[in-house]
Amino acid sequence: MSSNETQCSQDLPITIYKTPDSVFISTVNHRGPMTEGQQYELQCDVYNVAPVQNLTVKWYKGQTLLHQTNFTDTTETPVNETVTLLIRPDRADDGAQYWCEAELDLGAEGPQPHPTNSSNPLSIAVYYKPKHSNSTETIIQDDKVMLDCTVKANPAPTYTWDHLKEKNSSSVLKSSALSLGNYTCTATNTLGRDSKVFIVKDSQCPVQIIPRRAVVRYGDNVSADCKTSVLHEGMGWEASEGAVPMTKNQNLITWRVPELTEWDIKPFCYINYKIGDKDRCLIELPVTVYKTPDSVFISTVNHRGPMMEGQQDELQCDVHNVAPVQNLTVKWYKGQTLLHQTNFTDTIKTPVNKTVTLLIRPDRADDEAQYWCEAELDLGAEGPQPHPTNSSKPLSIAVYFAPKILFCRDWSPLTETSLDSYPLNLYSVEGNPRPDVSWRHKSSSVNSSMPLTRYDSGLYEIIAGNDLNSVSCFMNITVEYAPVFYDSQEKFVVGEDSNITLECYSTGNPEPEMWWSFKNRNISTGRRHINIERATSTNAGVYTCSATNKFGRSDKTFIVEIKDDSPNYILTVVVVVVFISLVLIILLVVLMLKRRKSRGNYEVHSEMQPLRNGDP
Repeated sequence: MSSNETQCSQDLPITIYKTPDSVFISTVNHRGPMTEGQQYELQCDVYNVAPVQNLTVKWYKGQTLLHQTNFTDTTETPVNETVTLLIRPDRADDGAQYWCEAELDLGAEGPQPHPTNSSNPLSIAVYYKPKHSNSTETIIQDDKVMLDCTVKANPAPTYTWDHLKEKNSSSVLKSSALSLGNYTCTATNTLGRDSKVFIVKDSQCPVQIIPRRAVVRYGDNVSADCKTSVLHEGMGWEASEGAVPMTKNQNLITWRVPELTEWDIKPFCYINYKIGDKDRCLIELPVTVYKTPDSVFISTVNHRGPMMEGQQDELQCDVHNVAPVQNLTVKWYKGQTLLHQTNFTDTIKTPVNKTVTLLIRPDRADDEAQYWCEAELDLGAEGPQPHPTNSSKPLSIAVYFAPKILFCRDWSPLTETSLDSYPLNLYSVEGNPRPDVSWRHKSSSVNSSMPLTRYDSGLYEIIAGNDLNSVSCFMNITVEYAPVFYDSQEKFVVGEDSNITLECYSTGNPEPEMWWSFKNRNISTGRRHINIERATSTNAGVYTCSATNKFGRSDKTFIVEIKDDSPNYILTVVVVVVFISLVLIILLVVLMLKRRKSRGNYEVHSEMQPLRNGDP
């Protein structure tokens, strides 16, 4: 290689991967059935996998993707990884199957589809308390009609009935065996209980109440009509408020309360008539008195300031002064996404305060997320539509998380570009607090604001660190630039029949294309030198070496002069030499004569001469 040439190299990124030996799912600190509404932790263990920064662990319930976790570790050798998932199962999850999957995403050059390893499914059992779909049901007394209190619950519930002369643990009663009135069935298991009221009416009772059920806000007015189409001896309303005395001359009477302030009122309409052996029947009007909350407030429990990624925190929602609580649902939201909801089975009809908590394990995506809770009263079809809701103010959380380098790829910048211009630099590194970013090259720190030169290509390390952790990654940076020529002889003066080599060396990135031109035409391409053999006058002139790549073009000129070695030329040279020799001889003679004259004999004569007679 000529001393004027340089050597360059580029590393080939190689990713060596290994799929996991096994993937295993389990519960953390728990065995046996889970309880509805309580939080549990599942664990996924991935054994002996590499590289971990290409690993994604996905959680599934059935075929539904629940969550996925990526890793920022730069360890290239096989490691074991453990990932957890918090769940809060409800009754619909009884018998559900959870499983986790380890996936290696090795990029476009890696195997397609991505290698995956899945755990065996984990089937969970969920215990939940009884809950009837309706709190009341009207039954017409008939041999074929049953009072069915059967409700789904786990463990299976036991049943008790009020207003029966004898105890009965059956979930079903025959209406024809009962007298008219209201019967309350309570289903109970180890987790709680729920009651349902059956209103048994006489199929022949000739009255109709409109509406069939009343829903009224505490303190508002309420009314209901009771009408009949038969002759009677008197009809009326019995109630703790708004009772209507028995009247004989009306077929429609109205129960009305201008300002209802009793929480557990049970009005009923009765009629006295004589049909066969029956002379009196009654129908009760179910009344639900409700009150929306005074306030709904969200807060953190035993915590202030930013949360840490991956650590568990607890949120609390306080609902103040609401009734009836069995119609209350408290919902948790993150942004507009419903996270969880809680129902209540308490049969208290007067206003109460309720506190509900939610366990969260925030990640970096939750930074600045807004959590809020909402209290909703579902009062059935007769209640207000849409359901009355009261929401808390949003709680914005800050999440501190370790740095992660999102963009780490080889880069080819132009000269004079700084490392601060690394692609997507503002968004290629994430972390909270904002990470400090530094660079290293050849084991030395590099000023990221300094412009890169064509000598700065090589392997670089970008480092991002904050109070939680420090991560780094390596990339090859290849500085690109327009062609540049090396110094070399540019003028050649030779005699005819001489051999000449014109050498033109350039560098550039990408490697430049080169060609030679002479007298406006290309004479060679792709060569760094040209040879002129037995040069003649036709070879004299200006030769141009050109180099180009996508960033520019450069030209370098070479001048070739051919000396004339013909006889005329020799004669001319001889004449010139003789002439110069003669001139030199003449000058030498003149000089010698001058010196001789200055050294000759001289005669001295007196200036005094004798005067002759007669001379003046």
